[in-house]
Amino acid sequence: MRCKYLLLMLVLTVPAHADNLTRITMSLPDLAAPPQGEAHWIARSMRMNGLPMTLKAFDSRLSPDAVLSYYEAEARLTGVQQTRRTVNSPWQVLMLRSRKHFITVHVREVNHGSEGTILVSPALDPRQLALQTKFPRPASAQIVSVQQYDDGGMESEHLSLTSDREPFAELQAFSQLLISAGWIIVDTRPSSEMNRGFVLEVQKDAEHALLVISPNAARPSTTAIVVAWKK
Repeated sequence: MRCKYLLLMLVLTVPAHADNLTRITMSLPDLAAPPQGEAHWIARSMRMNGLPMTLKAFDSRLSPDAVLSYYEAEARLTGVQQTRRTVNSPWQVLMLRSRKHFITVHVREVNHGSEGTILVSPALDPRQLALQTKFPRPASAQIVSVQQYDDGGMESEHLSLTSDREPFAELQAFSQLLISAGWIIVDTRPSSEMNRGFVLEVQKDAEHALLVISPNAARPSTTAIVVAWKK
């Protein structure tokens, strides 16, 4: 199953504590696997840039069109107000909207039939949403995306940031800021000899974070920063 990159397709945010996150995601609809298929959780309780959601992967012996037709028929039985199909090759996409929920099914053809993901979130007013994290960062590092997880009460975040400064300048800025915030530098090392990047590992009590700071392949004049933070 190669569907993890679909996590990067959302760009909405909302503030929420882990307890509230679990409560919200437990109340969301849980769509079953399509016929002649099976499904498993990628994330039972998470936020993408803050938006509460669940994400499930599936495969089926049915064709992609048959899979989407099945979910369209199920939607008519449950009072879904809006349905819309789009194509983002090689993916076919079905969007289902009710008064309280928003569901997106991505599916593509594979040798055995089809595979895809089911993403379910609350239908929130975009004006309620705001991108944020409590992880220390210098003003030069701008947030691109925030993935937040609550796995049985264990909170974690995966942050993507960008900066117009070079990697070494950001390494120094993050190191100084984290030390001043009470973090301990566990390790600092080059990420590789070729890309002029750095890896910074820090710890504060039970919290642990790993930062990868390197030139942005998409925009070579900028720096890309990825933070994996276990709270």
